[in-house]
Amino acid sequence: ASGRYRHKKDSYLGALDPNFGGCGRTLTDENGCYHFRTVKPGAYPWRNWVNDW
Repeated sequence: ASGRYRHKKDSYLGALDPNFGGCGRTLTDENGCYHFRTVKPGAYPWRNWVNDW
């Protein structure tokens, strides 16, 4: 929610979202089929610099 990720190189001061671990799970039907819907990330509103990963 605040733009911080669970990554060892993310030093942003925003808080981590305690309800999001960066993964998901789903169930399959009797045929083994499943659906997984996610959100496609958008562009960041600033340019990348030398220290940005």
